[in-house]
Amino acid sequence: MAVILNILILMKKYCFLLLFISTSCFGQKEQIDSILDKEYKLGHFNGSILVMKNNKIITDLNKGFANFQFKVPIDEKTKFPIASTTKLFTVIAILQLQEKGKLKFNDKISKYIDSLPKKCTNITVSDLLLHKSGLANEPIKAYLSKYKLDNFIKNFVKRKQPLHSINFNYNNVDYILLSLIIEKATNLTFSKAIENQILEPLNLPNTGFVSESEVIPNLAYGYHNYTFGSGKPSDKLYNDRRFISNYYGAGQMYSTTWDLYHLIKALRNDKFISEQSKIKYLTKKQDNNYIDWLQGYPTFGFFLDDKTYSFPILRRGGNIDGFNSEIITDKKFNRIVIILCNTDTADLKEISNKIFSLIE
Repeated sequence: MAVILNILILMKKYCFLLLFISTSCFGQKEQIDSILDKEYKLGHFNGSILVMKNNKIITDLNKGFANFQFKVPIDEKTKFPIASTTKLFTVIAILQLQEKGKLKFNDKISKYIDSLPKKCTNITVSDLLLHKSGLANEPIKAYLSKYKLDNFIKNFVKRKQPLHSINFNYNNVDYILLSLIIEKATNLTFSKAIENQILEPLNLPNTGFVSESEVIPNLAYGYHNYTFGSGKPSDKLYNDRRFISNYYGAGQMYSTTWDLYHLIKALRNDKFISEQSKIKYLTKKQDNNYIDWLQGYPTFGFFLDDKTYSFPILRRGGNIDGFNSEIITDKKFNRIVIILCNTDTADLKEISNKIFSLIE
């Protein structure tokens, strides 16, 4: 009888725990959905969000239109160009090649790229990864016409900072050069290398590369007005016009919230890179300079923020005109917020910070 009584007590405690967890998750979902509903009504959000905690869905929500002209709603099949979140895929590929001995972080990039200006030959692979190359940011015209990789480098790779005083300078040129290094190290096109090393092994069917010459099913259109959370629902939106394919490893890819979640989960499980590489490069700050506008210290692939919450978190975001993305995760990849938008009407950092604080 005592044994049965103990079992009943344990069952009662277990059921109470399950009820507490379920109620807690439901409360978080209500709060998150309320935030997004408010932002949507203000004209500040149009996109998809996935919030996960310890492998449990807190919320999985789609709001607004993938195409405003024809009022096509965003749903679970909608693919968004992810802008600079593409850089995370590029970093993973570079880390894989480094582990296989196909390149080294201290390699001069002139080892892989012949057509560099003379002042750029001493830049290393690590310099590109951490935006410490001293290269100038590319002009907007780099994306108003189609450029192949070689032509892009010929036209837009130029040194900005002198060799003796190089500081962090976020730019896309660094990662476009990394795209060509991946090509040289694998003897494949950049897109094929990423497919072979990441997309196919992980079976990410809704992730790929924007090509203006292809019709990509369920790909969202992009709309911009550069308001970033300060505008009104009545503000006019403009169609995006950039050649996204010119961004290569800096911003060419598209994906969904769920595909990106599977990528983050694969990092947690050391599927693509070793735990040692993950700890040493991906989740550890590589520079002691905190970048205010990125809210973090540079790592390989992320920005480490140890100021906003009670524990360090990793950030990865991007924006190209209307296409905006934001990922926040803890260093163990257990708490995850992923937001993808096809307008720039949201202040995604503010929204994602509010939402992550609810699952902290």
